[in-house]
Amino acid sequence: MIKDNKFVRKCDHPNCEKAGEYRAPKNRNLDDYYLFCLEHVSEYNKSWNYYEGMSIEEIEAENKKDETWQGQTWKFGISLDKIAKAGKLDDPFEIYAKYMKGASYKGTSKRPLNPLSKKEQEALSVFNLSYPFTKEELRAKYKKLVKKHHPDLNAGSKEAEEKFKVISVAYSILIKKC
Repeated sequence: MIKDNKFVRKCDHPNCEKAGEYRAPKNRNLDDYYLFCLEHVSEYNKSWNYYEGMSIEEIEAENKKDETWQGQTWKFGISLDKIAKAGKLDDPFEIYAKYMKGASYKGTSKRPLNPLSKKEQEALSVFNLSYPFTKEELRAKYKKLVKKHHPDLNAGSKEAEEKFKVISVAYSILIKKC
């Protein structure tokens, strides 16, 4: 549907032709949304229940975590040193690391060693790059390899054509990471 020279998605409610301008969550994860017109988003929100399907204990646990904005808490008067030595200090940014010498705290255990998927790692190997990399580095390597393996420059070689395809796919995967 086009409105004011812009493409606007139609309302997700069946048989509605109005513009879907208002988001409404599809699930409790809040990672997927319907797009409704104002009338239907109001109707949907009146009947939607975030806690639907949860037990009383789960609801109470969720509300308890929300009291501290999902953050870690401990009893008043307990030192960070004791928490760290007990192995219960979650310090992903290693803010307290310099004060906790010798203490066994969680530190980087939650942080992945390599934030790239296997597919992204394979794509990096095509360009002989390591993470992190810049868009400029990626483009420079891409241009160099494309010039070397382009089928037109290699008299229609099947091997060059296959290599060119691999380079193109790898580039499309990695450019999203920049």
